[in-house]
Amino acid sequence: MIGEVTAVLSAISALNSGIATLKEGKSNFDSIVGKWAAADEKYRDVEKSKAGTMSYKEALRMESAKRQLENFDRQFKDICLLQGQGDLYNSVKKRIDESRYAHEKELRILKRKKAELRKTMKLIGTVAFIWVVLLVFLLSGLWVYNQE
Repeated sequence: MIGEVTAVLSAISALNSGIATLKEGKSNFDSIVGKWAAADEKYRDVEKSKAGTMSYKEALRMESAKRQLENFDRQFKDICLLQGQGDLYNSVKKRIDESRYAHEKELRILKRKKAELRKTMKLIGTVAFIWVVLLVFLLSGLWVYNQE
């Protein structure tokens, strides 16, 4: 699991180096947007697969990754606006928002299913415990009855 979080952070570091070259005008938008999409997708995949099961350290690292992605978003917007390509930023952001909405919907469904599973397992445990207690009570009653 730590490897997955590390992969997200390494994708973000590649993204940060890409934004530095973009600021210098040495790179095109396509490679940076591709790195951004890859880093965001890795982040969402790890968040989806490890929802509610991360350790404290991993959760902190994921929160750091989230903030770095948000920081990149601000920098990318500024660069697009400075270069007169605000429409590019708007179209990229629109697609990312659509993807993020679908991801959040999947995450809500996944969390709800996990909660329902926990509830079901608790119910099964309670029923099994009551069954065992009743069986022990019945068998002890039969044992006492046979002793007389």
